[in-house]
Amino acid sequence: MNFFQRILQKSAPIMSAVQSLFFYVIIFSLSGYYVDQKFDTFPFIFLPCLLIGIAFGFYQIYFLVNFKKKD
Repeated sequence: MNFFQRILQKSAPIMSAVQSLFFYVIIFSLSGYYVDQKFDTFPFIFLPCLLIGIAFGFYQIYFLVNFKKKD
């Protein structure tokens, strides 16, 4: 394996966790925004959904870092 392939192999789990953080935030915030628009309650549902998405994403990164330390 060349140098570039080794770097990609080592960084793939972190890139996956960051991608999950991004998608959790997008999915939860869009769903909260949709519900808020439907019930005309913006930002009372959007903000908790956004915070839940951020929490899930960072939990995934935290789990990945702690799992890698055990190996």
